[in-house]
Amino acid sequence: MSFQQYYQSGNNKFRNLFRAFDSYKETGQDISYHVDDQFVDAISGYKRPEDISSNSIVALIKKGLEQLRKKHSKIRLALGGGTDSWTILKICMENNIYLDQVVCGLVSFSGNVRADLEYLPAVKYAKEHEGNRIGEVITLAPSRESLKFIKDPEWFKKTGGPLLPIRPMITQMGERLMNDPGSGYITITGMDKPTVLVQEGKPYWTLLDVRSIAEWMGIENHCPLFYDSDNPELTVAMTYSFMDHVKDMTKDGVYEYEFLDRITKHKVLESFGMRLSRPWLNHHYLGKHKFNLNIKTKYFLKELEQIGESQYLVDWYNSMQRIKNDYKDIPYGIEVEGKDVKTVGRFSRMIPILNEGFGYPDKS
Repeated sequence: MSFQQYYQSGNNKFRNLFRAFDSYKETGQDISYHVDDQFVDAISGYKRPEDISSNSIVALIKKGLEQLRKKHSKIRLALGGGTDSWTILKICMENNIYLDQVVCGLVSFSGNVRADLEYLPAVKYAKEHEGNRIGEVITLAPSRESLKFIKDPEWFKKTGGPLLPIRPMITQMGERLMNDPGSGYITITGMDKPTVLVQEGKPYWTLLDVRSIAEWMGIENHCPLFYDSDNPELTVAMTYSFMDHVKDMTKDGVYEYEFLDRITKHKVLESFGMRLSRPWLNHHYLGKHKFNLNIKTKYFLKELEQIGESQYLVDWYNSMQRIKNDYKDIPYGIEVEGKDVKTVGRFSRMIPILNEGFGYPDKS
């Protein structure tokens, strides 16, 4: 079982956006972003649940976890430390759902608490259950070895989706733990609260590749719990709950959790059963900045200098310059601000959100 994602240009499919860019340069065929067909089919035509309370949403998260536990011999939770994955962890612990592994990538080379502040509370909670309801808790700090990927001049063509990681966490986790389809593991992530796109006054469900889910493109045996084809009611319930609490969606645009005001964020988190007692986690104070230049990254860059690895950043920005040179003429390709580069977001298939349920009728 794996949540499938890919880019398509003509008849060619890619798990990396820059390879899709190369295809476009050769053929001129537009690039589209596709997410799991089985999942999209499952939510298409799904009726609005009668109960979208926080208790119901938590019960649906529990249902999805129990289904995965029955299906797979080993379950791994990728713990990001924030509201999504910590909520999943707590639901597992409170309902005796055994986790074979909990894995968390850190920021600091040296164990700096301030640098790792987003992760340490959830890791501490997980370790309290290690050897009982959790088989093993693994933390992955960056190392000199994990920086070596930057020496490959085409490293950015070997990452997932549109990923340009200034910190090597996802690359490190993918290489060491995630691409192991023969091991019997399913890797659960809790990522990306609902995204609603409003066009011409009409709301649509969609996924945006530049959010964290597309970073996992190409990772085998991945189940993003909120986008599980065997538990479509959870996706639909979360979407309607999100819309009910945002209230004003009259203007065209993209509506996402991280851009909401503080009061609305609290309401959304409470409606999902996800509100934590740490404000910096509820409000993404540590992790959501343009070009990933957030507090965590600043600590990482400071430590690079302290350990004598400043050349890594030079090499990284040399790669950004190459990306600018190679892909500056791609329509909707890259966004540049000074030395910094990121890709322009692409939406997956859009499903109309109607009063009574998601659009597109059932296949009966």
